[in-house]
Amino acid sequence: MKNFPTSLLGQRVLVLGGGVSGMAALRLLKERQANAVLCNSQPVPDSNVTFVGEDVILADLLPIALIVKSPGISPSHPVISQAHSLAIPVVSEVELARAFYSGKLIGVTGTDGKSTTTSLTAHLTSSDFPGATAGGNIGLAFSDFCLKPVPLAVLELSSYQLEDSGPLELNVSIILNLASDHLERHKSLDNYFAAKTRIVDQSNPRHTLVTSSRLFKERIQKLGWSCNILVFGREATNDAIISEEEKTIKTANSTYDTKDFPLPGGHNLDNLAASILAAEAIGAKPEHIQRLIGTFKGLPHRFQYAGKAAGISFINDSKSTNLHSMLAGLSTWKDKKGTFLILGGRPKAEPLEPLKEFLASGIGWVLLIGEARETWAPVISTILGSHLILADNLEEGFSQIKTAVRSGRARVSSVIFSPACASFDLYKNFEERGEHFLKLVSDWAREEP
Repeated sequence: MKNFPTSLLGQRVLVLGGGVSGMAALRLLKERQANAVLCNSQPVPDSNVTFVGEDVILADLLPIALIVKSPGISPSHPVISQAHSLAIPVVSEVELARAFYSGKLIGVTGTDGKSTTTSLTAHLTSSDFPGATAGGNIGLAFSDFCLKPVPLAVLELSSYQLEDSGPLELNVSIILNLASDHLERHKSLDNYFAAKTRIVDQSNPRHTLVTSSRLFKERIQKLGWSCNILVFGREATNDAIISEEEKTIKTANSTYDTKDFPLPGGHNLDNLAASILAAEAIGAKPEHIQRLIGTFKGLPHRFQYAGKAAGISFINDSKSTNLHSMLAGLSTWKDKKGTFLILGGRPKAEPLEPLKEFLASGIGWVLLIGEARETWAPVISTILGSHLILADNLEEGFSQIKTAVRSGRARVSSVIFSPACASFDLYKNFEERGEHFLKLVSDWAREEP
């Protein structure tokens, strides 16, 4: 890869950031016998590497062959500014791992659906590529398995990871969708688009891009890229045609039966169509793909059935961290009037018009928690009136839902926890938030006679 040292043996490599990807990069560097140095706000216990603080003067550490930047580190970080002035190459953890990986590679990005599509693609290819492994921004960091005999890696790639990476030379890339997200970092939708499209091996005719919009395809074609582009959707001209009525997805190679696909919602059929096209493009046989469609288990915290209490079904969609994700999951939900929707957390910089339109389409009740109450409550109350309940946190909110249900004031069949916000006002991540929801559902079920 461009500007990448041919060998890291004995060379000093600085890893900036001690999170999951940073620690994985350190393990890889140590295995390749590099002189690894961790640069972080504080030492990481048991890391067994040289540590420097974020106020380090890079000139005092020269020569430095490479800096591996963790995705959570801002591009304007002082260490990165110093690296640019000293002409030290800066790469992502994914780009570092890519230099050592020799198998086939599929990358998945987009605003929503990345994790499900990444896991689903690895699942649908597992018969033809035994040992196919999902990783990247989900599960294992790429550096943790790039040296293993993995025939196919399917990587979830965030915009933060992609903007730090040079050409990753993927066999297949998937861009699911694009909506306003992470604009606090990218500043504009055009910058966000540019970061996402770095996943594409643009000038390689053997590379296949799978995407969700013919408009998006046309936008890319105007850029003069020569890669192969496949589009999924519900139009007859698409390369994968989704029919919810017939429960099929049709490609040039096969018509797939989707009636046994276990994940609910039209957005998950989009994810399945993208995964099918990617699996076909990488060489999986249609009959193997068909057999595996019905055996996918889904992901925790993404439209996960959480059980029943008081005759009400509970859905855990804690992974919904923006409005676009929540709306994608609930756009095809049938019984909106019988639904108690739990929203809230730390809101992102997104327009609220789509939320207003969705709520006006007939949602039954909304519980609003966390920091979002300040800006969202006035908007929602004008639509729902007394069918909006406010609470400081999820536990207090559950108490209010129970009171409304037991008094007969709220007649609901489903409670859906799809916050449409980041979790950081009350939780360390969406997983912790989702686990708390599951516990509250379990506690309620135990209270019932």
